[in-house]
Amino acid sequence: MKTYGKLDLVHNMSRFYIVLQREALDLMTESNNSELSPLLFKALHEIYLDEYITPSVLSKRLSITLPNTSRCLHSLTKMGYVIKIKDKIDKRITHIKLSLKGIDLVQSSFNHMDESMLKKVEVLNSDELSKISESFLILMSLFKK
Repeated sequence: MKTYGKLDLVHNMSRFYIVLQREALDLMTESNNSELSPLLFKALHEIYLDEYITPSVLSKRLSITLPNTSRCLHSLTKMGYVIKIKDKIDKRITHIKLSLKGIDLVQSSFNHMDESMLKKVEVLNSDELSKISESFLILMSLFKK
């Protein structure tokens, strides 16, 4: 693949990421109960995807400061969505885990997103679906390296 083709791919991936993120945020807000801000909802998804995440890692993933992350976690704990667990070996380290209430909320939001996305891809034929699916598998394997 020529350089311009690679650059086009990277630009398209970046743009797709922004569009998908926007779409997911809109869907989260639709399925979300009113007590959670989009930031808190995004934090729940990050915690769901990375079991026993630490506040510092969550801070990086949310692109917010550690004090803001602490405030988010305090709110989520107070609402009963997350549980803080001290590391068994190093008590200075705190891991964050979703409570059953948090897991239920995130899973229902994923179900809502899946239903909405299924409606959007109904216009594609089986060949297009196959190509897109294969492309995503290739991209995921590339980023896991």
